[in-house]
Amino acid sequence: MIVSWIFLIFQLLFALFFIFLVLSFYTGAPYVPSKLKSAKRMIELAHITKGTRVIDLGSGDGRLLFLATTHGAIATGYEINPFLVLLTNIKALFLLQNAHAIWKNFWRADISKADVILLYLIPWKMKQLEDKILKETKPGTRIISNSFIFPHIPCTTKDEDNHIFLFTVSKKRV
Repeated sequence: MIVSWIFLIFQLLFALFFIFLVLSFYTGAPYVPSKLKSAKRMIELAHITKGTRVIDLGSGDGRLLFLATTHGAIATGYEINPFLVLLTNIKALFLLQNAHAIWKNFWRADISKADVILLYLIPWKMKQLEDKILKETKPGTRIISNSFIFPHIPCTTKDEDNHIFLFTVSKKRV
């Protein structure tokens, strides 16, 4: 009897994980973590100093958040997968980092106070995100993307070797 309950619990957890995996593809941020070398380069290009407000859209396991806090950032991640949010927040608690993840679809996130936005999304969502960024961020906001570019925001710095791109918002679109 107890084995049946354990099996049922694992089936439910697997089903939930699968649902969130499918949902993450739909929203544009499947869980594909940045390689450590790429993540470090993203943080380097972000020019983070103490008090910089960093937002990671689709924060996954929080690795970019934790790297950003080593430079003094106040880091917030938005993640649709509750298991990854829990993992990130537990790690932040034990590592005493100024980082946390919020279980929320990043399309509904308030990004207006961000100094830096980090992302690693799928290409066909970059146009939609470009619209959100231009409407909601302040001029001077730095966006660092792993692997993919925006169609209309000019790239300020390219690291072709690591496929990391820096964009700076020049003016707000209304």
